[in-house]
Amino acid sequence: MKTRSMISGKLRRFIRHDKGAAMAELAILVPFLILLVAAISEFGRYFQTYTALAKSTRAAARYLSNHPFSTSQTQATNLAVCGQLSCAGVAPLAENLSAANICIESTQATGSTRIETVTVSIGGNCGTAYNFKPLFNIGALLNTNFMFRPAVRPSTTMYYMLDQN
Repeated sequence: MKTRSMISGKLRRFIRHDKGAAMAELAILVPFLILLVAAISEFGRYFQTYTALAKSTRAAARYLSNHPFSTSQTQATNLAVCGQLSCAGVAPLAENLSAANICIESTQATGSTRIETVTVSIGGNCGTAYNFKPLFNIGALLNTNFMFRPAVRPSTTMYYMLDQN
């Protein structure tokens, strides 16, 4: 009888003893926390890239709306790519962004040759799409072939303000 009470006493102490439980809980939660941090940072980087590129298309469209359309397209393209009128020695605003990604279009008033609006877009109708490049391979963290590489396609349209008379 004594041995039975000794065994049940040791069993009770073992069950009540919670040393190492926090470590086990941490081991279970760490992969989820890593995935959460990676996903949040990638979405943050995506929106930061989108905002920077949207601002660059806005600056390029604003430049085009106040300058002769036929002679200022190169400078507007440079504004959209690197944020300056000349991209010599200047890094692009986003990794792998080039002039091939920029699309500059104009619309004309019906029955007229007068330019009505100018549109600058990245990956628009005439430019190649710009795909976001993530830092983390979230698919590998999830053990799937999921890739977070959405196309970034900001566009800005403005009225052409230069007098064409």
